[in-house]
Amino acid sequence: MSNLISLAEAKVGDRYTIAQLTCNNTQQLLGMGLRPGAVITVLDRSDRGAVIVALDSQRFCINHELAQNILLKALELPVINLRTAPVGTRLRIIGYAPTAPSYKRKLLAMGLTPGTEVEVIRHAPLGDPTDIKVRGFHLTLRKDEADALKVYPL
Repeated sequence: MSNLISLAEAKVGDRYTIAQLTCNNTQQLLGMGLRPGAVITVLDRSDRGAVIVALDSQRFCINHELAQNILLKALELPVINLRTAPVGTRLRIIGYAPTAPSYKRKLLAMGLTPGTEVEVIRHAPLGDPTDIKVRGFHLTLRKDEADALKVYPL
C-alpha cells in the first residue's frame, strides 16, 4: 500500500481510484458516492487546501482535513490526441498540455474543462480543423487548440 497517496496530496487534473477511507465519518462520504473503487478526477485546489473533485457528473468540495483521510491510487489512462481520435469517439477531457498555456484560457472559455465529455464529429481532410460536440454544441478547434487538450476515450 506504499503507492497510495491522500486526496490532499493529489495532483490537479489527474484521475484516481479511491483505495481506502480512514476517517471516522465515512457514512457522509459513502452517501456522496465516494467509496473504495470509485474513480475521481481532481479538478482544483483552494488556497485553504480544500479539494474539488469530480465523480461521474457530480462535483464535490472536500475540506483539507477530510481529504487527508481519503487514500487514492493513481489511475493509468490511455491519453490520446484529439486530432487522431476516430469520428464518433466519445472522450473525456483530463487536462491541458503543459506546453500550451496560452490556449488554456481560450479552451476554458469555450467550456472545455477537465471532466467534460466531448464527441468527435468530423476531421477536415488535412486534419485541421476538428469539429467536436460538447454539451450539445458544436465547436471547431484548430490544430493547436486540439493538441492542447489531454483526453482519454470513454
